[in-house]
Amino acid sequence: MDKTTSHSTTGAPSSTQTQQVSRRPSDAPAKIGKYEIRGEIGRGSCGVVYKGFDPFVQRDVAIKVAQQDPTRMSGSSAEQSHAAFFVEARAAGMLQHPHIIATYDAGSEAKLNYIVMEYVDGDTLMPLCRKKGPRASVDQVLDIAFKCAKGLEYAHSKGVLHRDIKPSNIMLTKDGVPKIMDFSIAEINTVQKTVMTGVVGSPMYMAPEQIRNEELGPTTDLYALGAVIYHLLAGEAPFYADDVKKLFMLIKAQPAPSLQLIRPELPVQICEIVDRLLSKDAQDRYHTGGDVAVALTRLSDKLKAADKQVSRRENRDSLRRLNFFNSFNDEEIDEIVKAGTMMTYQPNQTIIEEDTQENALYLLALGSAEVRKKGKPLHTLAKGDAFGEVGFLTKAKRTASVVATSSVLALKVNSTLMDQLSTECQLKFYKVFTEVLIYRLSMTSAKLSAKS
Repeated sequence: MDKTTSHSTTGAPSSTQTQQVSRRPSDAPAKIGKYEIRGEIGRGSCGVVYKGFDPFVQRDVAIKVAQQDPTRMSGSSAEQSHAAFFVEARAAGMLQHPHIIATYDAGSEAKLNYIVMEYVDGDTLMPLCRKKGPRASVDQVLDIAFKCAKGLEYAHSKGVLHRDIKPSNIMLTKDGVPKIMDFSIAEINTVQKTVMTGVVGSPMYMAPEQIRNEELGPTTDLYALGAVIYHLLAGEAPFYADDVKKLFMLIKAQPAPSLQLIRPELPVQICEIVDRLLSKDAQDRYHTGGDVAVALTRLSDKLKAADKQVSRRENRDSLRRLNFFNSFNDEEIDEIVKAGTMMTYQPNQTIIEEDTQENALYLLALGSAEVRKKGKPLHTLAKGDAFGEVGFLTKAKRTASVVATSSVLALKVNSTLMDQLSTECQLKFYKVFTEVLIYRLSMTSAKLSAKS
């Protein structure tokens, strides 16, 4: 069974999938309305999508044209097709949102029914859903899901139910911005739920109530969004069978295979969000796209905070191994890390530049560097060495440059931020700093004595 089979859709291809643009076919019109036809994006059983150009606004557009084959339609079916085609134009035209493909125009000309839409330079989510393809990071999946949830929240607030959310109906711009498209089977005025006539949607992303031809609402679209998130994370849809009837039975009766078993490294919370979205009972799901967005935001913030904690712990551990911090406990090192800045440098990158002013002390946590005077090497600095002491005390001009000779991790402590430290931590810091300064002065004195 085709994994992207749709029932009762327009049969047109992804209307803005720019990678498939070909030259304008010989049988295509040169213009539709004011729009110049530049190429063909794709075609399906019910229509064709062209890449067009609006000469007045000076922008590329996507133009979806309905199938007009009189041999395939009776008079009544042609009228129904005409009406259904413009349901999409009406539904999408009601929506102006950064995460929904914009509809600019619609009309009929020379028996051609057409819709003019935003042309997106990007691709659908399908490449990120392939089992053996590139996997989107958890952060990217959270971002896509959040923005789609906000788009659906907006659509639902306008009384529009999409009914066909799936990876191929979500575009991703080259900047990574998701945009929902294809409202060809949308239901308008779904604030008051209605019973649908006939099963519509894409089988692998249908909610149980959609399969049963029951009342549909915003939670139906949210179920489909959950199935898309699952697909992005797992590389496969939550349910699959070779036969549509078997697939429908699975969706109605079986829980989706555990995301945590498929990808144990995933945060538990994202698996819980997806599980809730895929609940069999619509009442057990998040009720609005806004609710989903809030849950995703909380998870994203929690993961970022955890990353910061890990980073802080790693920084503390790298400093803990330095002699400078032998007398400090972990809490005091954390204080200093928080007040200071952990800096990274690549080989040959300047850490301190000669003749500049800066009241900061540097401690080399990892790597090596070289002190240079007018480009001439003076001496080498290794892990654990401190430099910039005079500037830290007096903000005097630097008398030499310090350049990384390998990848370097250094703690930069600005003297103006020392007041942020507890009194005990400050006393310890200045005690060790004084010892380093005395040692440096004694070494300089010894060198001068040796020369004399």
